[in-house]
Amino acid sequence: MHTMKKSFTLTLILLGVIVASCGNKSEQQIEDTAASGVVLVQNQSYYELVMPNGNSIYFSRFDEDGDVTGLAMEADSVEATITYGTGFFVSANGEIATNAHVVDNMMEEKAANRSVTKVFNGIQQIVKAVYDDYKDKYESACTLAQLAFFDDNVSAAEYQGVCEVRDAYKSEMEECAEMYNNIGDLKASDCDLKYHNTVSIAYNDTYVTSTQDFQECVMTKTDHDHDLAIIQLKDKKTPADNYVFPIPGEDPLETYSLMDNLKKKTGSDKNSKLYMLSFNLGPTLAITKEGIKSQFNNGTISQKTSERLMYSIPALHGSSGSPVLNHEGELVAVNFAGLSNTQNFNYGIRVKYLRELIEE
Repeated sequence: MHTMKKSFTLTLILLGVIVASCGNKSEQQIEDTAASGVVLVQNQSYYELVMPNGNSIYFSRFDEDGDVTGLAMEADSVEATITYGTGFFVSANGEIATNAHVVDNMMEEKAANRSVTKVFNGIQQIVKAVYDDYKDKYESACTLAQLAFFDDNVSAAEYQGVCEVRDAYKSEMEECAEMYNNIGDLKASDCDLKYHNTVSIAYNDTYVTSTQDFQECVMTKTDHDHDLAIIQLKDKKTPADNYVFPIPGEDPLETYSLMDNLKKKTGSDKNSKLYMLSFNLGPTLAITKEGIKSQFNNGTISQKTSERLMYSIPALHGSSGSPVLNHEGELVAVNFAGLSNTQNFNYGIRVKYLRELIEE
């Protein structure tokens, strides 16, 4: 009996040593392991409004009020809108997970229709300004024609030239008036709003000085309900030195192994703290003398639902699509949004929805 008790005590001691030696990873270990798998995502985009007659109008984006900015009549002259987010490798085939809104921020149809109506109104104002300019010139030309008609020093050919200029201005006025009325008769549903964009990525710890330093990708899958997307490098190859984030088969927040439970009982819960690798504010904060560097921040879970996590990890614009990891370095969520007026409470989409998207 004494021997059994001694053996049991020894087992507990050994078990304690094992648990202590297999503790959660340090913050530095997590960052060092995962940092190479994070990428800066760049989205260059503009809109094209195709009119019923086949002509197109282009603009850069919709602003916060739904108005359009950067209106242009030629595709070559429209200024692309550039936005940034974060992504991370999820396969050896160059597949990268991020948020859908990072790579496809096309405005919803109802809101777009309201904004297209504003486009029409804006174009009408431009046409009216041109009309008014031609009207002033036409009236001046009419006055000159009358003076020329009664001036004996003006030849018939010169008078004819003045009349041709007058008639040309009148023709331009009539064309502008017709265009103004035609635009007024247009409905948003009569037009086709197209979203054009190019998505590309830059690797962590590389030098980025222009858009030419980004690698172009294609979008392969989206889940707009959960704001998730998969993009892929065109050569379908993840660089050998870049970390690929394993996608857990079960939610790490709900699933504990025997060792996880033992560590939890000793105060080392793998989910007691969360970590996020991200490019806050895109390249603005990321650019260093050694190249672009992702930021590594931590926080704790504030709230859980079946779809989302709320946590206290600080984040800014540009962190959308960032991987959120637990103390074991397991992927638990994809960061996607923050609460208004604060950077200290943010939301993430739970990893099960990313797994479902990948497995489609």
